Amino acid sequence: MRVLGNLSDNSILQVERTPDEGLTTPINGKYVVVLPLGSQVDVSSTSYITPVNGGDVSSLAFAGLLAQYPMYGHIVFNPLLQATDVADIDLTATLPTGEISRSFVGRGAGPLPTGCCPNSTIILPQNDTTTPVRPGLLITDTIDISVATGGVGAQEFMVYWKLYGFATQNDVMSDYGATLGTNTPALRNISEIDQEPADLEVYLSIDDGLTYTQMGRLEPVAFCVANTHLRLAFVNRGSTRVYLACYAILF
Repeated sequence: MRVLGNLSDNSILQVERTPDEGLTTPINGKYVVVLPLGSQVDVSSTSYITPVNGGDVSSLAFAGLLAQYPMYGHIVFNPLLQATDVADIDLTATLPTGEISRSFVGRGAGPLPTGCCPNSTIILPQNDTTTPVRPGLLITDTIDISVATGGVGAQEFMVYWKLYGFATQNDVMSDYGATLGTNTPALRNISEIDQEPADLEVYLSIDDGLTYTQMGRLEPVAFCVANTHLRLAFVNRGSTRVYLACYAILF
């Protein structure tokens, strides 16, 4: 199941079955709010998308994800819906190996208008025209779990993320040349895709970016020591954009 939101006012437009992988859906003027598989969220006339304050559909959905893994007591998530969500991404961060951030996001601070277009956070394709090559890279800001863990930190973690595919169709109405007789609308289509593409690598740091460990989606990883300051890094070594809809860490 997934929720469709209205881009103009963040209201809930409809709830629908999640399409099969590869199927496309026109999404002009709308966006998808991620409900992780298995999360039970009752959407009614009083349900809402923003603000993300605990009673919204994203908060309820990720609480439902946590409930599926009783070995964990906490979850932190970023639905990438608002300007405050952009502030949780560190655009100046680098990996220990020197790769620099290369992504498209919204704006989380002024003086220009702030905001985030849902489903439009992009990890750029790898740039093979430079030496060394530059993969697409998105790194989160520090995620401090000190309060949630009483200052002790955690040793075992599980990472969740949601990716989408997008394709556009141009508005064409022509009566000459190669496009003679063409009359097509401008469409932006969203599709369900493989969540672990071969060219995408996801890493977790439990020491605020000093070191990173590669993670699988919803695969538990235990560390030798507990820590409190986390970061996630998404590395795109492919030739196409990766659209990141949200991410979460269970601990």
